[in-house]
Amino acid sequence: MRAWVLQDYGSLSLEERPLPEGPGLLLRVVATGVCGSDLSAYKGTPAMRARWRPPLILGHEVAGIVEEGPEALLGRAVALYPALPCGVCETCQAGRPHLCPSRRHLGFHYPGGLASWIRVPEGLAYPLPEGLPLWKGALAEPLAVAWHAVRRAGPEPGGKALVLGGGAMGALVAWLLQREGTVVHLVEPNPYRARKLLRLGLAQEAVPKGEEAGREAYPLVMDTVGLQATLAQGLRALAPGGKAVVVGLAGTEGALDLQDLVLKEKHLFGSYLFTPEEFQEILPLLDEVPEDLVYLWPAENADQAFLALLEGRIAEPKLVLVW
Repeated sequence: MRAWVLQDYGSLSLEERPLPEGPGLLLRVVATGVCGSDLSAYKGTPAMRARWRPPLILGHEVAGIVEEGPEALLGRAVALYPALPCGVCETCQAGRPHLCPSRRHLGFHYPGGLASWIRVPEGLAYPLPEGLPLWKGALAEPLAVAWHAVRRAGPEPGGKALVLGGGAMGALVAWLLQREGTVVHLVEPNPYRARKLLRLGLAQEAVPKGEEAGREAYPLVMDTVGLQATLAQGLRALAPGGKAVVVGLAGTEGALDLQDLVLKEKHLFGSYLFTPEEFQEILPLLDEVPEDLVYLWPAENADQAFLALLEGRIAEPKLVLVW
């Protein structure tokens, strides 16, 4: 099989490897989404260097066809849940397996979907709806992350929200908020992407420069970037008593204005991954996700896709590699 291997930070190489053997399901990979965490691992950001080291086969947003496994799943198109919890700790037993301290991640602990074949535990495979374009299965993971974050936010129907970041997560969060009846304003530094999201109707206002945001107070702020600068920006724009949800993971630390946070009773939440139930819930929504949000790129040129994303040459918020 072919696999893109992160040999070192900034270095992807296409290799021929034997088919993975062992227990579980063998999948022929159809599509793999490129996530911000994949780009961070590729760049070797401080947050990623603290957790992972090459060589790695990245890719945790995976759709594929089951070629080996139980008869009921053979030939089925599936999306993969990206984390394997222990199932026995207090966190798992409390219904939060996505926060299991011992969880293992696809694309990091296990070889991921930047390969033409992958083997995974059976419990990670979720059948996709009949008739869904197969590449859309790669959107299940990021859509579930956005779904979990919006549920954490609990937006009020008819309310307003400021979304920081117009990448895949920002676009999907904005799309879900719109479905809830929320008026969305969005901040995206790339003017081409900001205009595209505005044309797609995912925001009533798209601000291309971060320093222009915060002209009004918002009851809800969604930070899909996760840098100290965006955290500070989001909290400044938050109305007294409002709620800020941080779902981005670009940084490692961020200072807080405690006077502002406490005296105005601002609420700050983190949001990470999603539960298996939430993953199942979003599968019927995949067909509704606007196709114009996605740029399809041939997987045999994945190294060029990473460079194009890092250089800001892709206007679409999401890039999916197609095998």
